[in-house]
Amino acid sequence: MPVHTDLPPTASAAALAHAAVLRGLEEVQAYRLEAAMQHFSQAITHDPQHVDAWVHLGRGFLRLENWANAAMCMETALALQPGHAWAQHGLAFARYNSGQREEALALIDEVCARTPDSAMWQLRAYMHSQTNPDPRRTLEVYRDWGRRFADPLTLKARPLPPRSRDPQRRLKVGYVSADLRRHSIAFFIAPVFEHHDPQQVEVHVYSVGPRDEFTDRMQAHVPHWHDVAPLSEDALCRLIRSHGIDILIDLSGHTEGNRLLTFAERAAPIQLTWLGFMHPLGMKAMDYRFVDGALAPSGHDAFYSERLFHLNCMTTYAPPDSPLCESLPMQRKGHPTLISLNSSTKLTNEMLAVWARILALRPDAQLIIMVKERTPELAQAHMLPRVQAAGMPLDRVFVMHQQPLDHFMELGHIADIALDTSPVCGGTTTLHALWMGLSIVTLDAERGVDAATALTLRGLGFGGEVAQDVDGYVQAALRLMDDPERLLVQRLGARERMRRSFLMDYGQHTRDLEKAFRLMWLNWLRGDHRSLTTATELEPWLQATRTAA
Repeated sequence: MPVHTDLPPTASAAALAHAAVLRGLEEVQAYRLEAAMQHFSQAITHDPQHVDAWVHLGRGFLRLENWANAAMCMETALALQPGHAWAQHGLAFARYNSGQREEALALIDEVCARTPDSAMWQLRAYMHSQTNPDPRRTLEVYRDWGRRFADPLTLKARPLPPRSRDPQRRLKVGYVSADLRRHSIAFFIAPVFEHHDPQQVEVHVYSVGPRDEFTDRMQAHVPHWHDVAPLSEDALCRLIRSHGIDILIDLSGHTEGNRLLTFAERAAPIQLTWLGFMHPLGMKAMDYRFVDGALAPSGHDAFYSERLFHLNCMTTYAPPDSPLCESLPMQRKGHPTLISLNSSTKLTNEMLAVWARILALRPDAQLIIMVKERTPELAQAHMLPRVQAAGMPLDRVFVMHQQPLDHFMELGHIADIALDTSPVCGGTTTLHALWMGLSIVTLDAERGVDAATALTLRGLGFGGEVAQDVDGYVQAALRLMDDPERLLVQRLGARERMRRSFLMDYGQHTRDLEKAFRLMWLNWLRGDHRSLTTATELEPWLQATRTAA
C-alpha cells in the first residue's frame, strides 16, 4: 500500500530532502547503490511527500530485484503525483517481474503513449518481446523504438573522417559494453580479448560500466582500454571517431547501460551487435549481427533488423573455477532433486504449472527454485504465493535467494537435473549448469533465442533432453529421474566433453572473428554485403579488391 502523509513539509524540510536526493544521485553515478538508497530514505524522512525521493528509492529496489518494495515506492509516488511517468515505468517493471504480466504491459503501453523517452520505449519492447514469442512481433516493437530514437540521429550523423582503404591493413576494432565485470558477458568475451592477433587487429575497449576484479583481468589483455562511463552518447561517438575505429561492436543491446544512441550517431563505418542481446535492435545504423547456423537458420533473416553474419560458432565459453561434485545427490539423499537456475523474470505461471505436473507424477522429487531476490525473506515473499497458486506441494518446493557466483556454481552438489524455462530459456545459465554436471530438460522453440538451450544440447551432442511440447517436457524429466546411471555418466564426462568442443576452442573462434572482420571490411570497401559468412574464401576477395584499387 502507498505510504504518504497529507501534511505539507516545511521549507527547511523540503530543502533538506532535496539535498539528500542530490547526494543519492551522486552515489548512484558512483555505483554505490546502498549509500544512494540511504540518502533517498533520508529524504523521505525529511519530506514524506517528496515524489522524486520515492521514485529513486523504488529504482534502487528494482536494481536489487526487490519487486515488492519497488512496487510500494512507485505506488506511493503515484498516489502523491498521479500520472508520474517514471513511477509508472518502475511500477510496470516491478509488476512484470512479479508475474503480473498483462497488467504490466498495459501500464507500460499507457505511459509510452504519452512519454517520448528512449528508456521507456526500450522497456516496452523488452516486455512485449519476452511475453510474445512471435519473432515478427518482436521485430515490430524494437523498430518502434528505433524509428523514434535511433534512426533520426542516424539521418543527422556527421560524415565519417577519411581513412586508409588498404584491404589488408591492420583493422582497428572497438568493443562497447557496460558489462565488462562479473557478468555473463565476461564468460564469453574474455577469451577473445586474450586471443586476438595484434598483427590483424588493434583492439580498443570502451567500458561504460562499473569495474571489479573481472575487469582487471580482461584489461590485462587489451592494449587500448577506455573507461568512458561519464561520457555522453555524443562525446563517446566523438572519442571513438578520433581513434579511427573501423569496426565497432556492441556487447549490450537493449540492456542496462547500453550506448546504442552512440552507434546511432555512426561512430564507425562498420557497426555490429553481438552476445549481449539476442533480439533485433530495430535501428538502421547497426549493420550486422553475429549469429551461427543454429541460432539463425535459413529464413530467419526476416526476424532481424541487422544483416546476419554467420560465424562457425557464435560464441565460446570460459567457465568459472568451481569444484565438480562427482556423485549424484539423489543417490546420497534417496530422492531426486530438480532445480531452476534461470532468472525469476523467466518464470511464467504456465511454467510453474508444468513443474507442478512433474512433482505430482514423481511424489518423492523435490524442486529448488532460485530467484533474483537477494535475501531469503524477500525470495520467499515473492515466489511462495506463486508456487502455491500453481498447485505445487509446499513441502517439496524450496525457494532460494540469489547466490554469489562461487556458491551458485556449487549447486550441482545438491541438485541432479536442471529444469529450463520457456518461452524464454537459459543462456549463460545453461552452460553453467552443464559445467556443474547437471542434465537439463528444455523445450524447443521457433526463435533461436528461445531455443538457445536446445541448440546448445544438440550442438554438443549431450547434456539432457529437448522436448517438442509440454507433455514431452514432463516425460523427459521423469525419464531422467528414472535413469541415475545416465545422469552420472553425464555428470562425470561433461567437463572433458565441453573442453574438447567448439565452446572452448578459443584460438580458432577468435581467428573466425578476425576473418569476419576482414570480410566486413572488404564489403565496406566494395560498397556491398556479398560476404556474410566466414565460410567465404578470403583470398579471392582480397585479390579482387586489390585489383579494383
